[in-house]
Amino acid sequence: MSDDSVDRMVQEWAARDDQLDASPLHVVGRLFRGADYGRRAVVDALRPFGLTYGDFDVLNTLRRRGDVDGTNPGDLAQAALITSGAMTTRLDRLEQAGYVHRAVDPADRRGVRVRLTRQGEELATAALDAVLVADEQFLAPLSPAERDQIAGLLKRLMLPHEQ
Repeated sequence: MSDDSVDRMVQEWAARDDQLDASPLHVVGRLFRGADYGRRAVVDALRPFGLTYGDFDVLNTLRRRGDVDGTNPGDLAQAALITSGAMTTRLDRLEQAGYVHRAVDPADRRGVRVRLTRQGEELATAALDAVLVADEQFLAPLSPAERDQIAGLLKRLMLPHEQ
């Protein structure tokens, strides 16, 4: 197997300082670079729909949750790891485009619930299909068994940081 950019980086560090252990870059460097490549593929897949990754995330979080009464914007912000102000900006844009509808929360008149419109549901479905194609293309060099192995190892790596 040929060297990649991370191999070259670690080799350069070894040549520069033979006391430096840059071996963590073999994993962390590839995680970061792989995430960049994967995100770029997703952004490219969303471009024809006129969606940012953040817009896509909101639409498909609403779709995935399928809350009959709608979803609280604060819950959406927490799921997206953004501030409520940033979520308000996203929701304003998506509502103006006709993809979401905001209504007064019947349980709390001070609150708001957000739902997908029919147009938003259709867009979310089409965009998710395009993203899954991009994900599949990104993962194409790996066999199903290799994908399962990587998924399990990444989960093991992530769990201690999510608690």
